Amino acid sequence: MRIEPGGKSAPVGPASPAQPGTPAAPPAPTSSDEVNLSALSQAAAGLAPARIEQIQAEVSAGKYQPDAAEVSHRIVDFYLIPLD
Repeated sequence: MRIEPGGKSAPVGPASPAQPGTPAAPPAPTSSDEVNLSALSQAAAGLAPARIEQIQAEVSAGKYQPDAAEVSHRIVDFYLIPLD
């Protein structure tokens, strides 16, 4: 969209490549890839696959009822910094 004098807008055609007839260059490859997992995902990685499937089935069925107090205590404990 182009803004004309007086505040009126006018349509603009599609952008043209830098040099007509040449395709855009692909992004340069990186030298390495790196994945960083959060502490929470690292903790979840220790769960048994069968337990994960069981929880997924309970959630899907609307029957998963975690103890709110226990969940809140574990969240707080997880993020507390040890004082030793």
